[in-house]
Amino acid sequence: MNSCSPAPEPGCDGRILDGPGRGAPAGVRVASWRPQRHQGVWAWSQPFWVPTEGGQVAVLLVDTEGSMDIARDTETSVKLSALSMLLGSYQILNVSSQLKDPDLEYLEMFLHVAEEVGKEFGLEPIQHLDLLVRDWSSSLVLGTDGGTEHLRDVRQMLEATTPCKHPKALEALSRSSSRCYLLPFPGKRIMTGNQGTLRDMDEDFRDSLRDYVTALVGSAGRHAWRDRHGALLTGTQLAARIEKFSALMKKHCFGFSSPAQMAITFHNQRVLDRASADHAVFLKEKDGDSRNMFTCLKVRPSKMAELFAERRGQLLWRGRTDMREPVPEQEAQLTELEEELRREAETFLDTYGKRFKKFAILAGVGVGALALGPVGGAAGAGIAAAAIAAEAA
Repeated sequence: MNSCSPAPEPGCDGRILDGPGRGAPAGVRVASWRPQRHQGVWAWSQPFWVPTEGGQVAVLLVDTEGSMDIARDTETSVKLSALSMLLGSYQILNVSSQLKDPDLEYLEMFLHVAEEVGKEFGLEPIQHLDLLVRDWSSSLVLGTDGGTEHLRDVRQMLEATTPCKHPKALEALSRSSSRCYLLPFPGKRIMTGNQGTLRDMDEDFRDSLRDYVTALVGSAGRHAWRDRHGALLTGTQLAARIEKFSALMKKHCFGFSSPAQMAITFHNQRVLDRASADHAVFLKEKDGDSRNMFTCLKVRPSKMAELFAERRGQLLWRGRTDMREPVPEQEAQLTELEEELRREAETFLDTYGKRFKKFAILAGVGVGALALGPVGGAAGAGIAAAAIAAEAA
């Protein structure tokens, strides 16, 4: 998987296809061509800096091979797919020989996940998709030309099924931003070796791979991450999205068992966030009102406590109504929200009580001065002051 984002400043340089000792960044293990099961996400230890007309672009190489085994652990696949979508503005699906049904099943799931993640974080689900087919032997036409033919065959195969078994895959592979590239067999030495260096590859495979990577890096400036509105995404903005997603994964232990469940998790979290935000607005409004003596003295502390309890009840009721499908942690989430809102209210009410008392004392001083005026007015003011003093005590 490739992730391209605007470079904040120049850093290191490197050649992506260099073998060990020839410019590869320290800390990178060059893997054998043998099939291996990666666990989690593997990332190149340093970015490659590609100069463009608009400045330098950092190309980050990320491998999420382990996410493709959807039959083994769907939850892990969903999480890795979501993380891969966040990390990569340029997605590469690497398959062997030809695109098969299991590959399409994975792609369908990945696209579903990407769609939900895009909605949640304001990103285009798939900015660019490459289908990279290795070990191709069905024809002598390789590279982009062979890939165009194979991609056309795949689309025709998908269109021929009624109803379409993989509709999202068909839609994605039909976009102008999707392409296919065919690579030949890499050679016996790299298949049986344990280093996976360029010198172990057959010459035709090495040349084909170089052509692909050269074209890929040359287009990096056109594939920097952008949001749904087309604005460039900075490294800081991308990091904030990744941190938010990581926090969601930690908070919702059971919310990623499937793409559909992940969508529910995102929706329910938005409901909770909206309740917290609305409570913050309510609190800010009451805080602003309470800074004015005359407005503050119109609402006694006991009444203000009732108003907060009423608002809290409304928000919790709305949250319970708006949250989708009961999940194991829904009640716990609502209880946590209630405790959060109660703490915020209690903190404000403590401040409000002190503020009310201070204004009541000031009002009492004013009433004392009025005692020199007409008897009826002074008496009325005195009674009001007494009532306020009793509430503030």
